[in-house]
Amino acid sequence: EIVWDSRDGLYYGEQSFLDWREQSYPSYTADDTVHLAMSKALSTNVGHYSILRLASRLAADAGRADDATRWGGWAADLKAAINDELWLEEDGLYSTMKATELDPAPIHKYDLLGTSLAVLAGVAEDQRAFDTVANYPRVPRGPAVMWPQQPLVRIYHNRGIWPFVTAYGLLAARRVGHEGVFEADLESLYAGAALNLSNMENFEFLSQLAWVDDGEYSGPVVNSRRQLWSVAGYIGAIVHGVFGVEATPDALTVAPFVTPNIRRRYFGEVSEIGRASCRERV
Repeated sequence: EIVWDSRDGLYYGEQSFLDWREQSYPSYTADDTVHLAMSKALSTNVGHYSILRLASRLAADAGRADDATRWGGWAADLKAAINDELWLEEDGLYSTMKATELDPAPIHKYDLLGTSLAVLAGVAEDQRAFDTVANYPRVPRGPAVMWPQQPLVRIYHNRGIWPFVTAYGLLAARRVGHEGVFEADLESLYAGAALNLSNMENFEFLSQLAWVDDGEYSGPVVNSRRQLWSVAGYIGAIVHGVFGVEATPDALTVAPFVTPNIRRRYFGEVSEIGRASCRERV
């Protein structure tokens, strides 16, 4: 009742991890945060959608059929609202947000985490899912976490590659079968770790370095080595992305996604990668 807007079917709320206001929001939000409460972010709405679907499944498992139907209906309505209100047909991408009640149109800015989660959660389907993966801007070092970049702002989310977000982009590319994006994101993950000899929190997006001198806009202004979510993103990219290992309540499945380029580049002349056996159902 507080965070849902019946007019367009979306939930209010700040973006999921792009939470340093001056980095990814208009500069005035630093002093007037009411506009953050007015905003409706793609990533946050996909989060609500995933929560509602899970709640519906858990209710069904518990024998609460009425709750399962109600929450499942809310999830379906929210999925439709995200596609109606935040999809920008002319760009072939989802807007990162509606920024404020003063101008409720979706803005022509995009973020990689929200885009990837929309694909992975099933909000984007079929050709739209493929298009949103294919159309998200990338530079030679990888995908920046948002696009376009903010002017006159130091490097962090702005002008930044974050490995854990790149890993979500890689998994979204796997989901839709986009080999080129999958390969590019995998290269970005291993190159960033190799260039810096650690799993850094983030990089400047053109150089993939952990620090770039740019006067008063130098950065990334916050960084760390052995960043846990960067490590987790890399592991996920290999285990879930390349080798396709997935656990469900009923089974363990293995479905590798090894493209010809990955086969040649990473596995050389070997005829097999490894050998394992497991029961069909666990």
